[in-house]
Amino acid sequence: MRSDIVLINPSYIYPSDDKYSKVGADDGIYSDALVMDLPSLEFLYPPVGLLAIAGALKRDGFTVEGIDSNTRKDSMAKLAKQCEGAKVVGITLLVANLRSVYQLVKYMKGRGYEVVVGGAYPSITPEVVSQLGLKYGISGEGEIAFTRLCRALIRGEGKPEDIPGIIINNDGELYTKPPELLENLNDWLPDRDLMRSENYKLPFAGGLDVALASRGCPYSCTFCYCSSAPRGSMFTTSRWVDVDVVVGDIKNTLNKYNSNYIEMIDETFTVSRKFVLEFCQAVKDEGLKFKWGAKTRMDLVDEEILSAMKEAGCKKIGFGLESGVYDHRLAMKKDFSNDHASWVFDTTRRLGLESGCTVIFGHPNETRAEMQQSVDFVIDSSPDYVEFHVMVLIPKTNLFYAAIKEGKATPDLFERFMRGEITYPEYAPGDITAKEMRDIHKSAIRQFYFRPGYVAQAVRRVRSADDFYQYGKTALSLLKMSDIKRPSWMLGRT
Repeated sequence: MRSDIVLINPSYIYPSDDKYSKVGADDGIYSDALVMDLPSLEFLYPPVGLLAIAGALKRDGFTVEGIDSNTRKDSMAKLAKQCEGAKVVGITLLVANLRSVYQLVKYMKGRGYEVVVGGAYPSITPEVVSQLGLKYGISGEGEIAFTRLCRALIRGEGKPEDIPGIIINNDGELYTKPPELLENLNDWLPDRDLMRSENYKLPFAGGLDVALASRGCPYSCTFCYCSSAPRGSMFTTSRWVDVDVVVGDIKNTLNKYNSNYIEMIDETFTVSRKFVLEFCQAVKDEGLKFKWGAKTRMDLVDEEILSAMKEAGCKKIGFGLESGVYDHRLAMKKDFSNDHASWVFDTTRRLGLESGCTVIFGHPNETRAEMQQSVDFVIDSSPDYVEFHVMVLIPKTNLFYAAIKEGKATPDLFERFMRGEITYPEYAPGDITAKEMRDIHKSAIRQFYFRPGYVAQAVRRVRSADDFYQYGKTALSLLKMSDIKRPSWMLGRT
């Protein structure tokens, strides 16, 4: 490795290869049922956070290489060896890849480079740095903090302990310094050259690039990181890129890469009504003709917003429905009625927008009958796509603490999952078992997608041979997701 720094987007699972192993090949097998795989290889986004950090590092004069393990078949042992020669290796750490990162770090120790973890998980759970046996981690946004740490470690400039957002493990004693928010987002656009892959795609869109117009979400849904993060953190504070800057970034991306589709990966795209209307107008003023999508809350759209997005080329908009039962939505802090949700689906359809939504099974006190109510509601409302999920726990959220009180979780749950002592931390209400939750999940997929009405609806959306191809791939992905022979997290791989 000739670069100063390697940035790694880790896979949830890795193939086994003990050629360079020091700790045993069993730590890297595909069939490890203790890890969570991608929902499908047909749904894969570039890691925009790492791309933004790469841009910051390059502007500071560092040489940087990026590795997205979801697009490669390297074993952990091979990957660890490939990084030799670099000075620092930065790894994105999430709840879902916690176990695989724990395994990966074991292979990376003692190879001459400093391993640093950052991302959502250490930002909420800084103690993971000592649990992994590492010296450094980053809490909060990494563009400035990680760059300053690399200056200290590689050039000897400054002290790590002075860096806002630093996590330092001193023989088990943790030192932390609160992170600082990035204010001017115009300076932190993604460096898309770092990681390019034909595997970045959505089944209804084909290949894609991503763009980011804002960061943070002011809402605190009980199952989300935003409910565990303090007010004023990167999770809960909405900030925007200037309209002309983000539109210019998209224009450059379209010209440079001939992108087929742009996904706006903002947490909640329509938080600022003013921004969305100005963004859509700027896209039209620039004469940009491209397909794009975004996601938001159902209580943050109206006909004017939806019409503006459609006129600016938006193809698909996703919503967090989460439940077809109002009381469960209200409990998680999503206060909109079923009538409003139905209106949103009807309006997007009338305007020619494709709509998608998420439905989660496993809200506190949710019954089997209420889970079926959610399925019935989306069948009646007929959005174009529905992502069905089984509720999982996120550390230090309201739901996590509720699960502890119920005796369904322990405070050390995620550390035990990381070490491979328990399976991925799902949540099941009442007396419903984990197996029943997966059966409900699979039944929902089949009820919604494999019915004559949906097939006819999908056929009506086909406008070209490319549409037919992409929707066919969507169907194949859904078939994999409903495979009764595998648990819900072991999907999309051969």
